[in-house]
Amino acid sequence: MHGKTLHGVQSLDPARRRESLAYYHRTGPAGDVLALYGQGAPKRIGLVGLGAGSLASFAQPGQRWTYFEIDPVVKELARDPRFFTFLRDSPGTLRVVLGDARLTLAAEPEAAFDLLFLDAYSSDAIPVHLVTREALALYLRKLRPGGLLAFHISNLHLDLEPVFANLARDAHLACFTRDDTVVSAELHDLGKAPSVWLVMARRTEDVEKLASDPRWQSSRGDPRQSVWTDDYSNLLSVFRWR
Repeated sequence: MHGKTLHGVQSLDPARRRESLAYYHRTGPAGDVLALYGQGAPKRIGLVGLGAGSLASFAQPGQRWTYFEIDPVVKELARDPRFFTFLRDSPGTLRVVLGDARLTLAAEPEAAFDLLFLDAYSSDAIPVHLVTREALALYLRKLRPGGLLAFHISNLHLDLEPVFANLARDAHLACFTRDDTVVSAELHDLGKAPSVWLVMARRTEDVEKLASDPRWQSSRGDPRQSVWTDDYSNLLSVFRWR
């Protein structure tokens, strides 16, 4: 936990130690993306936001996974087997790059990733510079042709779907959302948490496997809101007033 934000859960049952839980459950949106687009080697997967390293449980031999994490304490916790073992147990080749993701991603080769996950938006103080037209242009430069961007947009206080949908429309991208906030009591007891994820791709054909799933819907934009840029953003416009 960091404030009110949950960054990862791991089962204490040795038989379930490698099972991804919380927002990263195999039956959830992130599980969909990795099951459909993250199979086989050599896949190159980037992830902004380390947390407990839960998604590393999906990595396969021969794959290269790169985490971009700003907080060195988070890296220490995720790598300390007294707390979490997702990184230690993963059969993929993993590295963790410390620093602000706008800067560290910029240093990566162009078209470096088949999939790029961005999981930095669940707090009530989101890093706005990772939700702008310029940031999206950076992500696309680092994504190979046919690749996918996956954004974890669960947030108690902010409705971020229109922000990302507007960015996608501005960049002429296909954009789909899965709202997985209704979780059965059985799955909840097994460690699954509600979540909302959004994916973008350069072409609808690139995300056709998700688009054909009725749980994934065209993302909801808001033409009344201006596209966020490095010079303009408006958190109050997406605040959940309740």
